[in-house]
Amino acid sequence: MPSQLVSSSGCCQPCDSEPVVVNIPGPQGPAGTNGTNGTDGIDSFTYTTAPFFVPALGSSVLVFVDNTEFLPESVAGQFFVSIQGLGYMQVLSVDGLQLTLQNPAAGVLGIANAIPTTLIPTNSLITLAGAIGATGAAGASGGAPVGASYICRTSDATLTNETALDSLSAGYLKTQGSGGFGAVSTVSTIPIADVTGTVPIAKGGTNLTTAPANKIPVGDGSTYLQKEIVGTSPIVVTNSAGNITLSAPSIVPFSYVTFTRRVTGLGAANAPNVSPTSGSNPYSTSVYTTASYVGLDSASGFTASSGRFTVPYIGYYRIDAYFNLDAVSTTASVTVFLRKNGSDILVSSPFNVTNSGYHPISLTYIDQATALTDFYEVLVSTNHNLYVDQGSSFSVQRIQA
Repeated sequence: MPSQLVSSSGCCQPCDSEPVVVNIPGPQGPAGTNGTNGTDGIDSFTYTTAPFFVPALGSSVLVFVDNTEFLPESVAGQFFVSIQGLGYMQVLSVDGLQLTLQNPAAGVLGIANAIPTTLIPTNSLITLAGAIGATGAAGASGGAPVGASYICRTSDATLTNETALDSLSAGYLKTQGSGGFGAVSTVSTIPIADVTGTVPIAKGGTNLTTAPANKIPVGDGSTYLQKEIVGTSPIVVTNSAGNITLSAPSIVPFSYVTFTRRVTGLGAANAPNVSPTSGSNPYSTSVYTTASYVGLDSASGFTASSGRFTVPYIGYYRIDAYFNLDAVSTTASVTVFLRKNGSDILVSSPFNVTNSGYHPISLTYIDQATALTDFYEVLVSTNHNLYVDQGSSFSVQRIQA
């Protein structure tokens, strides 16, 4: 604390009328307490006190706030506020702690607000955004012609030649890549030139991704396989680019020949009556002039007068002879022959034929005729008169070339 000191001039001098004060520093005291914080600033922002929904463009909504002193006194609608999560809204009126705000009509703002019906929650920040600027000069007249071709999401009554995607019931859309242009077609069938990639079987494709080389697609029940056609002898298959050739030896058409000569007479009534002989042809009309016959394909090589069949083609033939034999009065010993070109090719063992009923016998032989002059006939040898009776027959069939 301050104190008074004795003057340095001694006691002979008169003392100063005013004492001299000298401060002597003492030790530093403790830190003082902090001052009280100031109050929050006003006149700059506020918060919503209740939630609300973003109104449609050009419509308004009532918004409750905790302070309106930051808003200027101005003509309604001439300034904007910025709302957290919404964008810019025009102030239409201020009523205590409630604001009537309008979502600007389309074209007023350069940046669109939140989508109408979006919920703006409580405690969303609101700040002053300033007044509307002066209206700019009218833009130059012009624009795209209404008669040009356009692709629109919905129909536009101001256009005369547009395709509205919402109204397409069938069709397809194609683009031209980075060129930025394309086309919409209402045709339900996609032109094949516009199809790329692999067409699956279910859509009429082959599901093949590689071009077949000398092969054809063959289904296996689920997909197509590329296969070559393979021949089996004597068929030869040649697979080449764009062609499949089948080759085979020349096949000569087969001419079938059939002939049958049958006796229709019975006993003494027109059946051949063979007298004792070492061999007689019962089908010769020059020998048995009164006998009656019926012929099947009789013009195929048979000569009635001689009773011989001459082959019209070389090849293999089957010769059949069937006899219903009946002795005229006395048991006869009989032998029957099949002959080719006058020589025996099949001879039966001798057997007896009585006059008590038919004695049937048949011969069958297969032979190869090598010349068109080859002929076949049947002969009967007997030691007593013998009827070659009704039903007896001589048949020849060509069976192979």
